[in-house]
Amino acid sequence: MKSTKSYLALKAAASLLILLFAAEVGVRLSGIADFPIYSSDDQIGYCLRPNQSGKFLNRNHWFVNDRGMATAAPWNPAGHRNILILGNSIVYGGNPYDQKDKLAPTMQRELAAGDILWPIAAGGWTNVNEVAYLERNPDVVQSANFFVWEYMVGGLGGLARWHNEYGFPRTHPLWATGFVCRRYVLPQFINIDMNELPPTGAPMASNSQRFEAAIGKLNTAIGSTTPGILFLFPGEGQFLAARRGEEWLPERAEVERIARRYGLKLVDVSRSPEWHEGLYRDGTHPTVEGNKVLARILTSAIKQVLGCEKGNPVKRPAEDIYLPLPKNATEVLPCAA
Repeated sequence: MKSTKSYLALKAAASLLILLFAAEVGVRLSGIADFPIYSSDDQIGYCLRPNQSGKFLNRNHWFVNDRGMATAAPWNPAGHRNILILGNSIVYGGNPYDQKDKLAPTMQRELAAGDILWPIAAGGWTNVNEVAYLERNPDVVQSANFFVWEYMVGGLGGLARWHNEYGFPRTHPLWATGFVCRRYVLPQFINIDMNELPPTGAPMASNSQRFEAAIGKLNTAIGSTTPGILFLFPGEGQFLAARRGEEWLPERAEVERIARRYGLKLVDVSRSPEWHEGLYRDGTHPTVEGNKVLARILTSAIKQVLGCEKGNPVKRPAEDIYLPLPKNATEVLPCAA
């Protein structure tokens, strides 16, 4: 009898091991554990590790180059106009999108030949994290010829910090099945905070000063009257408030002050006639179609500022979503040489 029980116990254990092994093989073959990994510290919070690529769920390609930028192109600033685009998951895109459907690659297809877009972004970042990246990579700043910088509510409220291995993993899991269960399955049944959105809050004076200093360094490196664009991106609720005529950005005065000081073009996405609530995937992030529309809004602004679209002067659109004009700008900008 005792030997029979031992045999049954061994058989059950063997069956369990086989099931776990089969589950692990299935999880890995599915591609759900093929995601980018991060580094973390107290100064930058977290950032994408360089030199990675993969295919989440076997369909959504992703790339990180040698400078931690979300692009397959190795960092090479020579021989073209370098446009930096900085932001959070709106710019980065993340696992739900194939690389070609993310904002930066979509914009790249609409830019002029010889313009290279370099995305500096990670999900959950604030402008404080983005400033930390620029501070750590002064050669990237010095190589910039133009920049596009995203701003969302609370962008200067604080640093987005690393919290755990499930939101921004620092290593690939040895046991992918356990990781997937903890990351995707358990939150459906028990209350586990998996929020990866940026922290919010009123601008801190020290953060505003660092943000200004970073823009000042970009301004010096670029050396043009209008060195870049700040684009204001609302969540769906904020967008609807804007359409009701309400102010959706509490710190607008501070952002506009910074834009005026450095001659930046300020693009408020909520004012674009192309943008609507159907372009949100989850109340915050754009759909694939939303990325296409946002790309058109931003590349149109880039071309308007740089003054060249198919060799012709670019007129301001009928609805003014570009705020404010630099003091010495005109209604029709001449083409750049």
